[in-house]
Amino acid sequence: MTDLTKNVLEEATNCGIIDLAYVQDKIDEMKKQKYLEMHPYSIALGKDGFWHTYLPLGNSKRKAVKKKSKEDIDNVVIDFWKRNTTTTFKQRYAVWVERQKQCGRSNNTISKYESDYIRFFEGDRLENMDIRDIDEVVLSQFIERLLKSKEIPYRALQAMIGYVNGVFKKSVKDGIIKKSDNPCDEVDLPLYKQYCKRETIKTSAERTFSKKEKNSLLDILATNHETKPNYIPSYAVELSLYTGMRVGELSGLMWEDIDTEQNIIHIRHSEKHDRKNNEYYISLPKNGKIRDFPLTPEIEDILNRVKKVELKNNWLTEYVFSNDKGRVHARTISECMRLKTSGTDFHNVKCIHTSRRTVNSEYAKAGMPATARASIIGNTERVNEQNYTYDISEMDYKRSIISMVNRATKAM
Repeated sequence: MTDLTKNVLEEATNCGIIDLAYVQDKIDEMKKQKYLEMHPYSIALGKDGFWHTYLPLGNSKRKAVKKKSKEDIDNVVIDFWKRNTTTTFKQRYAVWVERQKQCGRSNNTISKYESDYIRFFEGDRLENMDIRDIDEVVLSQFIERLLKSKEIPYRALQAMIGYVNGVFKKSVKDGIIKKSDNPCDEVDLPLYKQYCKRETIKTSAERTFSKKEKNSLLDILATNHETKPNYIPSYAVELSLYTGMRVGELSGLMWEDIDTEQNIIHIRHSEKHDRKNNEYYISLPKNGKIRDFPLTPEIEDILNRVKKVELKNNWLTEYVFSNDKGRVHARTISECMRLKTSGTDFHNVKCIHTSRRTVNSEYAKAGMPATARASIIGNTERVNEQNYTYDISEMDYKRSIISMVNRATKAM
């Protein structure tokens, strides 16, 4: 309850406008009525003068109950459903997560839901509140407590309200609440953005390779191939600079995916890590879609060099990047990129995803249409433009364009 609401209630009570005790009695009566409405059996007065009903025991069994008064039997029914109805927020969240499992969500996604429950809700009084008692005011108060106690970025707050919305929608489907009782529809989330943790916005130089950095990395990799030709992860990093493939796609790339007749790479496999079971497995790419990438002479050269090394060491498997331990995992390729970019030639240590953003930005600079770039990179067009397209033009190029425009303006 906000301070303003408290003040209004206190003033109304002092003036005799509201009788809080009466209001509370009415609220309690409404709660009791909700439990009685959930009861699937009739409550009736028998010929013996007792009130009769049944309590469900599960497996289609039931237990007969009789009491002398209507109030007594009502209390038995209410107590039963209070104990046995999964209507607390904590219980309903578990039901929603279970529903997500049935819908085919991955173990990693389920693990995220579970860890985020601990992050957002565990220990707060919202946990044990009846879902039917959580309205817009209660939810707003919870958000205020959350933002006061923890540093939460706005994107994380949006994810949190998405979970709550899912819990309430599932409760609507289960007949516990009405559709109009979903408090998420009433909460004005953008109002809380100013209280969220400010996220650092990285610059284009931090998110992509400059021309100098990319050339420097290629030189480092070339030297690495000469001095340590058996170090397979460096070939995967090199391939990322030409294709922008996701690191899981690099790890899951198979020789059967290389179509030399049509000069195409079929990107249809990706390594996934099941955090719950700590197991690695091969599945479809992130968005579940297979895509094709042109097999250029530069890319074919990398693949030929990799195969030559693996044949020499008897490491050749169905996967393109293999060593003495078998398929090279994504985490090893990622670590290789970090090591290669930890020198002074780079603006900052780069992750393997930097290649992905750089390749897409290079295509944009070269004039490739947005739809084509999104298709070849494997993103939706919206995501590609918002998160993977950066201005990588050199300052000399910009200077020459501006000078040309200025000269034309002066001549007018």
